[in-house]
Amino acid sequence: DPLTGGGVVAVAAPRQRVARRAMHCIFDVAVTLDSEYEKMMAEYLQAAHVQEVVDILLELDNTSSRHYSIAISLHDVLDWDGARGAWLGTFLVHEPSRALPLFEEAIRAVQRSVMAAHEDGHFMSVKPSVHARLYRLPHCTELRKLNVSSLRADDSNCLIQVPGTVIRTGQLKMLQLSREYECAKCKFRHTVRAELEERHQMSLPAECTASGGTGKPCGGTKFELVDGSEECHDYQEVRIQEQVHRLLVGSIPRSITLLLQDDLIDACKPGDDITVVGTLRKRWRPLSRGNRPDAELAIDALHVHVHNDEVGSARVSRELGAEFEAWWRARREAGMPLKARDEIVAMACPSLAGMYLVKLGLLLTLIGGVSHTDASSMRVRGESHLLLVGDAGTGKSALLRHAARLSPRSVLTTGIGATSAGLTCTAIREPGGEWMLEAGALVLADGGVCAIDEFDSIREHDRGAIHEAMEQQTLSVAKAGLVCKLRTKCSVFAACNPKGKGYDHDRSISVNTGLPSPLLSRFDVVLLLLDKSRAGGGRSEEHDRDVAQHILREACGEEGPPPEPDAATWPLEKMRAYVEFVRGSFRPSVTPPAQRAIVAYYSHQRQADTTSEARTTIRLLESAVRLAQAHARLMFREEVTLLDAIYVIVVLESSTLHSRLAGGSICALTSMFDETPDATYPLLRDKILDSLGIDAEGRPLRQEGGGGYPGERLGGYM
Repeated sequence: DPLTGGGVVAVAAPRQRVARRAMHCIFDVAVTLDSEYEKMMAEYLQAAHVQEVVDILLELDNTSSRHYSIAISLHDVLDWDGARGAWLGTFLVHEPSRALPLFEEAIRAVQRSVMAAHEDGHFMSVKPSVHARLYRLPHCTELRKLNVSSLRADDSNCLIQVPGTVIRTGQLKMLQLSREYECAKCKFRHTVRAELEERHQMSLPAECTASGGTGKPCGGTKFELVDGSEECHDYQEVRIQEQVHRLLVGSIPRSITLLLQDDLIDACKPGDDITVVGTLRKRWRPLSRGNRPDAELAIDALHVHVHNDEVGSARVSRELGAEFEAWWRARREAGMPLKARDEIVAMACPSLAGMYLVKLGLLLTLIGGVSHTDASSMRVRGESHLLLVGDAGTGKSALLRHAARLSPRSVLTTGIGATSAGLTCTAIREPGGEWMLEAGALVLADGGVCAIDEFDSIREHDRGAIHEAMEQQTLSVAKAGLVCKLRTKCSVFAACNPKGKGYDHDRSISVNTGLPSPLLSRFDVVLLLLDKSRAGGGRSEEHDRDVAQHILREACGEEGPPPEPDAATWPLEKMRAYVEFVRGSFRPSVTPPAQRAIVAYYSHQRQADTTSEARTTIRLLESAVRLAQAHARLMFREEVTLLDAIYVIVVLESSTLHSRLAGGSICALTSMFDETPDATYPLLRDKILDSLGIDAEGRPLRQEGGGGYPGERLGGYM
């Protein structure tokens, strides 16, 4: 008997009986009485959630307007007490509309029993509005949907779980679920309930059906509303769509409405990636002349989980994290940390040959630095931004697409035809006259990457809308009477072509790109991808030969040169996991030698005559710190050393065609990987330190005018 726990019962894949799916279940959950189910629910709560019940009882607010919730894992219910748990879990899946009111009644019963037996019972009070929130549904395609497009009419009235991105949130409303009317003739009270399928409209009874003991209906047609009989709840409608980074090429993102009530209101905001558990319901559109009364699908939400605040390392398994640690431990014991770093950098965008500095800058921007709050309580961003400026055919679009694929959340768009509303948010008017905000590209990319190709094609008055989004990581909105602030905590990857026929070396980068200095200064890394023949320099025959051979191997399906022994060959999923792991696991602190080297480079750039004014603001110092922290994360370290600062200086110098620090030209496009980076690093370090006038400890080689060295006065930047 499943109710007494005797015997072993096999559980088939759950289904919803009212949906008449073509599935078979060995449990006939309809034969059990509601009282038996309520008893099992109370026993499960006593066994698994008694502490949560105690916490709710100790809350001071016991009014009916305050709503509480207990998250119920359906996996835990199915695993509880053998066959009884399987029977109860199957009932929750099959008939949620019948089971959830029983569960809430069981919660109230458990509250009374716990309060009576608890030693602090005199401090407790029973809360009337406690809801059971189901999550973690069993792994079957009938319950766990891949996306919104997989929802069908057969899923109506079924319990489902579906992921999505919030694109629109409605205003908070008061919803009347029921009210009482009194018959003017016989004084009998009729309870009228709102029907979700009719958009919560209430209809008065045509006539009174009360018999009054005479056996004949009253027949009265006049009714009066009973004051104070309304049952009201908080209510909000939210629109979600399929996650953009999971769409196939040519697919149109589908969207669906979420119905949130009570404690679920304001659980999410535009741009959030969520997983929602609820019942799929149909709603008839409002009747209007000339339009068909079609029905639309909506999800009556039971549980909403927001993924935006999840730490990156939490999405990586412990086994994979231990594998990364062992991999780096072996490389460090062999004395090849830089060689190991170059192996990881080489796996970024493998379809492009070489481009060492470009790939290094791309990974550093993806990983980002550590955000912090300064003394004035202002948040300093940790996300970095990258701008690629180059000739046609230099791989800019391929780099943007690969950066989007390496991020767990990304939005890829183009500047041609883009507007400020499309990049930020727009105000949409619903058929009922209500205004709602719909998220744009930067809001949808919150917590990930927003890649914008043809960045220079964005119109000037539209381009200014993203200034706040890039620096403050927020978006202040005042549209159609809606005033709010949205979060845009994302990295911007942009690409553009030089203005005119090509890059003019006699003009600044701001003039060559047509981007204003305030916008250009917000990019942490600006890389020039210029063909040497077009740039006026000599063409490298060796580089051209390597690129041609790489392209032919890709086109003809031939294998490249054999990899070195123990070389890293990670697939895209593992590479993405590594970026997520180092972002969430390390918060590097900057050592004094690295601080002094960064400040010396900043002072050197401020005093140079050939540097662009847009690239020598205080944001350059903040960018150098973020990139140095990203390089330390890339190398699996908790400290930013002088080595990190040196390579960040090299990356930052790539925005100029001629570097005085490196003693020659730096071409990011033709930069190749060094076969022995650990052996050549001391030479690179000494060359840059000599140009900056400091030693390996960051101390000045010659100090003029006395006083402390500026590297000792960094303030809050570290």
